[in-house]
Amino acid sequence: MKPRRWLFVSVPLWGHLDYGGYLDLAVALARRGHQVLWASGPLIQEAVVRRGLPFAPLASVGWRWLPPWRPERVPPTERERQRRERALDAWLHPEEHARGLRALGSLIEAWRPDVLVAEPFAGAAAWAAERYDLPLIVVGFPAGRWPNPTTPEAREALQQAQARLAHVAASLGLTGRYWRADPFPQIVSPLAHIVFFPAPWFSDLEALDPQNRFFGGRRGAAMDLTPNPRPRALITLGSTFTEDPAFFIGAAQAVQRLGGEPIVVLGRSPFALTLKETVRRALPDLPLLEWVEYDQLFPTLDLVIHHGGMGTTHTALVHGVPQLIVPHAGEQHLQARRAEAAGVGRMLHPSEATPRRWEETIAGLLETPHLRAQARRWAEMMHAAGHAEEAAEAVIEIA
Repeated sequence: MKPRRWLFVSVPLWGHLDYGGYLDLAVALARRGHQVLWASGPLIQEAVVRRGLPFAPLASVGWRWLPPWRPERVPPTERERQRRERALDAWLHPEEHARGLRALGSLIEAWRPDVLVAEPFAGAAAWAAERYDLPLIVVGFPAGRWPNPTTPEAREALQQAQARLAHVAASLGLTGRYWRADPFPQIVSPLAHIVFFPAPWFSDLEALDPQNRFFGGRRGAAMDLTPNPRPRALITLGSTFTEDPAFFIGAAQAVQRLGGEPIVVLGRSPFALTLKETVRRALPDLPLLEWVEYDQLFPTLDLVIHHGGMGTTHTALVHGVPQLIVPHAGEQHLQARRAEAAGVGRMLHPSEATPRRWEETIAGLLETPHLRAQARRWAEMMHAAGHAEEAAEAVIEIA
């Protein structure tokens, strides 16, 4: 088949390069002789270029940086309302989507891609695909029927989000061809959704659409079945929104009290300027790492304690490592519930994370053999489902 021009678009956050295989898919297409260009904010340029792909810096892709937020003294109901409004302002703001569409439109007119590939939060890509009549492929979330909200607060949030989407579409003069508003706004491609988790992972969805293509992941090293003399636990909040010292301190101290070895990875976030100093005061004798290579570390782990980001969740499944998920925002709560439903992990809400609950939950995970066995079964399922190479062949055929 004749090589094509593929324009990949992502939010300028390191975690949004992943989704279990998003950047890997772009690299696999480039290896097959296709022209691939990645477009996003300059923050992630180095990470993309390091993988051998050309990069186009954009002023916006529709996602909006927000000023720091300190909700500690805000009542819980008001805090939740403000959190919802901030989420909408971050990824569904009319002026930012207009700005992102202008930036992406200029690139499309200059580079003339054949196919547009986007992750679920790169809203400008969906508008650009409609305006320039380009085929759109979504990588990350499946298309399907998500459960309706069950609480008055959630229904109110849904109505606000739907109204916001309608306002953005009207302001851009577009119909929202690549959006679905029910039960909440989401980018939907009628052509293909590429998902790097097998279909059974999405047990919370009421139905899955036929254009989904499900894959898994490949280990960089074989699973190590030799027990560690001391349980090893990775503790991480991913790469960007890591400003929660209580999470790192509470998890690490609990692992230490249980005789384990905590591996604390703080990330390299430009928004967590005092994190390392705060954690070091509480954990003076513990190495504090900025970054680790997951494929090298995960085969040695007994547990990963994290926020429920898709990249970390995916890597834990690929390597058969049980998970303790402490969700902080967005779809992380969904990942936590899916891990529990799959029998590979547990969820602990941040508000419940007292020293006693930390210790009880971690001990329960380390002392439950069938959970480790179930995690290994999922690892075999992920391996059998294929990864970026198989996904590349699929999108070439589809597009």
